[in-house]
Amino acid sequence: MLALVQRPADRSVGSQAGSVRAGTGQAISAAETARIMTDAIVADAHLMSDEWSTFVALGGAFAAHDTVQHSDREYARGIVHVNSAEGFNDRVRRTVAGVFHHISPRHADLYLGEIGFRWSQRVVAGQAVRRTPKGREVVRTLWDRIPPAQQLVAFFRSAVGRQLRRTRDGSIAIKSSVSAFG
Repeated sequence: MLALVQRPADRSVGSQAGSVRAGTGQAISAAETARIMTDAIVADAHLMSDEWSTFVALGGAFAAHDTVQHSDREYARGIVHVNSAEGFNDRVRRTVAGVFHHISPRHADLYLGEIGFRWSQRVVAGQAVRRTPKGREVVRTLWDRIPPAQQLVAFFRSAVGRQLRRTRDGSIAIKSSVSAFG
């Protein structure tokens, strides 16, 4: 799975979370990763990644690129971290275990699309000071869901150019071979 997570530009109360794009592939090559990243990420972005050689090689195509060295037990350095991507990966694992229970490889992109859509439909509810097990104080961002009526705006924005069909139970289905989310 390859997940591209955009961090929120602002952490003030009411601001929306960043978006995420995720997909699967069979042994994603460096060339395929490069194609996906250049299509999905604007060139003036600040790329933050781990030390995977493909990410390091692609870093020059963006305005800025910083890495964290997981092999040296470095997980954050100032504003540089990959915790947003790690958080999304954890959300995928928890959603599979708690909601879907199984994801078929044939439909994995659609499941990831739904999880990505839900991730992107959050707003900052506030911040709280927490203590780590070692007693250090850290500030955590608290998240809340966007009300369902407002989620429809993002849903219809993502449906542009795709076929929408009504299902027998009255809901809406997007007929597309790729996942669709905002």
